[in-house]
Order: sequence, then structure tokens, then C-alpha cells
Amino acid sequence: MIKPLPDTPALIIKTSSNSNLLVIADLHIGFEIELTSYGIMIPSQTKRIMQRVKKLIDSYSPSKLILLGDIKHEIGKISQSEWVDIPNFLNELIKKNLNVEIILGNHDGNIEPLTPRSIVIHSARGIMIETIKKVKVGLIHGHAWPSAKLFEAETIIMGHLHPLIELKDKLGFKFSEPVWVKIEFPTSKIIEGYLKYRKIKYSDPISTFEDMFDFTPKTKNLIIIPAFNTHLGGAVINKNIKKSSFVGPVSEIALNNEISSEVYLLDGTFLGSIKSLRNFL
Repeated sequence: MIKPLPDTPALIIKTSSNSNLLVIADLHIGFEIELTSYGIMIPSQTKRIMQRVKKLIDSYSPSKLILLGDIKHEIGKISQSEWVDIPNFLNELIKKNLNVEIILGNHDGNIEPLTPRSIVIHSARGIMIETIKKVKVGLIHGHAWPSAKLFEAETIIMGHLHPLIELKDKLGFKFSEPVWVKIEFPTSKIIEGYLKYRKIKYSDPISTFEDMFDFTPKTKNLIIIPAFNTHLGGAVINKNIKKSSFVGPVSEIALNNEISSEVYLLDGTFLGSIKSLRNFL
């Protein structure tokens, strides 16, 4: 069971052990430092982010929290504020008496020195979990290809894009809102892209994948989770973002399937498909 939480960019997965797994993505702790280079001065938002996470933990009593990448903001280096804020943040989570795991995002280079030893760090290739109904779910950040085994999951969940919908009224005023995006997985196209990435020759992508990895790809859906840090920009999904360098390999291909997609506001309001929402730009 996968349950997006109301009015919150987070979801709960009821696992095969009948426990709650909380998933959030894209904290970007330390993003305020980058804003100073543009002359924008705002105080650290880390405590506010922590308060929101603690509220979810208290409300849903998860046994495990998975941070779906981009815990830190700087790419490749560690800012002065990250040296302080990220260890403090992660240690506060540990005090909530739950297991914490990290799936590395593209901003998480050199995060190991900031991470308490009790926290498990997974590669960007992702992990597989099983729901209470024995359904397999893959979790990735989304900037890189997952491991082949994740295509055995019925649903793959990713962050990375910080998906937004941009709307315009009759006077031309634009505004944007964070959204959940669910896309019917174009399995053959995705597997074809994966084989090209692995430089594996093929005639039929599915049969070649089956021969190489000894199982049939089963993924039916891709879910893109909104950024937990609400101060960030993101990918306006009703614009043509598919070829942008930041999109990531799986979502770049999946976003071509814009007719077979569903877009929801954080409160659960169904907006339509990506295709239909292009009319409101």
C-alpha cells in the first residue's frame, strides 16, 4: 500500500512487516547559502524542515524513514552551514527512535562525513521494498539509472524533479503549485534506454533484458514525489522539460507518455494529465 499524505509532499508505504515506512525527498539543507549570491538573505530553514518531519513521525509512527536523495544542497563540496546543519538534522531524526536510510541524490556527494554511523546509505541505483500486499516497490532519487533489479517492481518512486504545475489566469498572471505525478510506465521504451545505457546489443529490448537478467520487467507506474523543501523551484511539468539535462533518464522517457499520466495537488485534487494541462500555460 502506497499512501501520499494529505497536504504534505511525503508518502507512507505499509510494508510486508505491517510497519509504516515514511518517504520524503529533496530536503536541500543549506540551499539558503546559494541564495545569498543573488542578494537574497533568508535565515536557515533547517529547523522548520525538522519540525515538519517530526510532526509526520509523531502522526504516523513509522519504523523507518527513507530520505530519497538530495539531503544536502551543495554539489560535490560541503558548505560551512552543511557541516553543522546536516549532522544536527540527522542526529535529531535518530532521537525519534526509528531507522533512517538515505538513497543518494546528485547533490549528496561527500555526505558520508556528515552522516551518523547508524544511518544506512544506499547508492543512487536505488532499493526495493515489499508492501503488506506483497507488491514490490522501487525507490530511487531519479538522476541516474536504477539497478536492473528495480524493474521487477510494480511501481518505481522517485524525487529529483521537484514537480510543479504552472497555471495562468485570463489576465496573464502565472502561479505554480507543487504536484504529485503518476505516469503509466512505457516499459519497452524504458528498457530500450536502459540497454543502450549498459551498451547491450538487442533486437527486441524485452526479450534481451529477460535473457540478460533472468526476469521479465514488471514496472507499471512511475510516481514522482514533490520536494519536501517547499522553498525550492522545480520542473514545470506542463512545459517541455523532457530534454533538459536535469530530468534524469527514467523520467525523461516516461514524460513522453504524457497522455497516460495523472497530476494531483498536495491536497489530492486531480488536475488531469500532463497533456491536458499544457492548455493552461
